Amino acid sequence: MIVSEHNVQTALTFLADDPHPLAVALYNVAKAENHRKEAYARALLAASGTADVRKATAEVSDEYMEAKQREADAIFEVERFKSRKNAAENLIEVWRTENANIRAAERIR
Repeated sequence: MIVSEHNVQTALTFLADDPHPLAVALYNVAKAENHRKEAYARALLAASGTADVRKATAEVSDEYMEAKQREADAIFEVERFKSRKNAAENLIEVWRTENANIRAAERIR
């Protein structure tokens, strides 16, 4: 068999984890997005000049840039956990197929 029982157990444990790491990562994205918007608003309010100058100043502020980086990191984590979730689901599907093939082969004998 290609898929070991240990691999299946690991995949099932990952999928059953509560709270699931993907849910936590999505929560962190929402928090990071809110923080980014808040940082932009604070920087915009603190800036002076025309509307375009205030926007540009807000967009290059350190706090806003850091918030954007945290949001990007959070999105990366979401994608990482989506990939792990898909891999776990695919591994279980391969295991199911292998076992179905084994059962079918036993019926033919």
